[in-house]
Amino acid sequence: MPSDIPAPAPSPGSLDPRLAQDLTVAASRFARTIARRADVGVSSVAWRLCSTIHRRGPLRLSEIADAENVTRPTATATVHRLEVAGLVCREPDAHDHRSSLIDLTPAGLEALRRWTSALGHAAGPLLGELSDEDLATLYRATALLHRLADAAEHDHTPPPAS
Repeated sequence: MPSDIPAPAPSPGSLDPRLAQDLTVAASRFARTIARRADVGVSSVAWRLCSTIHRRGPLRLSEIADAENVTRPTATATVHRLEVAGLVCREPDAHDHRSSLIDLTPAGLEALRRWTSALGHAAGPLLGELSDEDLATLYRATALLHRLADAAEHDHTPPPAS
């Protein structure tokens, strides 16, 4: 929903489905815009994948594909590129000797820090134009989005049919 259009007042106990739609579209649009401005030198799938591994720990390829909502071949190709660059490594899975776990290398962790710093610097000028009240709202919204994402990552029930 464009910022110049006032949001409808919510009714007590109700959730307008447009909120979820608009929030998802706006967050995705903002993330893509900042990624383009930051030009970190790798695909957004690559730095998101590294961020997921950093947050969740070593993962199987199938878990990476699921977490990033990409196909297994895309996850495999991205991991291969990151592995060749020395940013991730494979280690044996102690619970399943047929599988390996993908983890960040020290170089991968440093690259992730550089990428996230670049993203922050790219967003800074835009955020700097906001009022203190708007910034406080974004701090609160960021905490809420992290909480919702954490809960969703641990909820393995299928989404409702649309």
